[in-house]
Amino acid sequence: MNIAGIDLAENEERESGVAVLSSEGVEAESLRTNEEIADFLEETNISVVAINSSLRDVNGLTEGEKELEEEGYIFQPASSSRNLVRRAQHLQGLLAQRDMNPEIIRFSPEITRKELALDSDSAFESLGVDMGSVNSDVEFDAVLGAVTARFHQQGQSEDMGVVVPEPVDSESL
Repeated sequence: MNIAGIDLAENEERESGVAVLSSEGVEAESLRTNEEIADFLEETNISVVAINSSLRDVNGLTEGEKELEEEGYIFQPASSSRNLVRRAQHLQGLLAQRDMNPEIIRFSPEITRKELALDSDSAFESLGVDMGSVNSDVEFDAVLGAVTARFHQQGQSEDMGVVVPEPVDSESL
C-alpha cells in the first residue's frame, strides 16, 4: 500500500505539493487544483494521506493544539485557516466520489521536520527515502507528510489533532 503527503495551499493560485511514497520510492508533483491532486492520487493505491490541514472547522485551539503549543511546537491552528480547511474537505469529497477512501490525517511540516530532524535530502536518504524527484519546497513538505503518514501507519506516532511522529531507527521504514 502506498501513502501520500499533501502540502495543500490555501487557494488554487498557489501550487500544492503532493508526494506518494511507495516501495519504488517517492513521486512528487506541484499541482494547483484539487482535481489535479485527486487525479494524481487516483493513479496509485493510497491507504493513508497526510494533509497539512484539519478537516474540521473549529473555533480557537483544540485540546491537542493547546498541548502542542505548551510543548513549544509551532504550527498553524485549524481555526486560523478556514479556507484551507474547506479546501481539504473538498478534496476529501473528491476522493470519496472516485471511490478512494484513504485514512486522512493532519500533519505539520514543521513538527515532522523537528521531530525526525529531516532538514535535507541526505536526512531523508538516511530513512531510505530518495528525494530525486523533489523539485520545490512544497514538494519537500509533501514528502514530510508522506513520511508522517508512514510513521502513523506503523503505529509510531501520537495523534494530538496533528500527528506527531515518534523518532525511531531508520530500519523501521
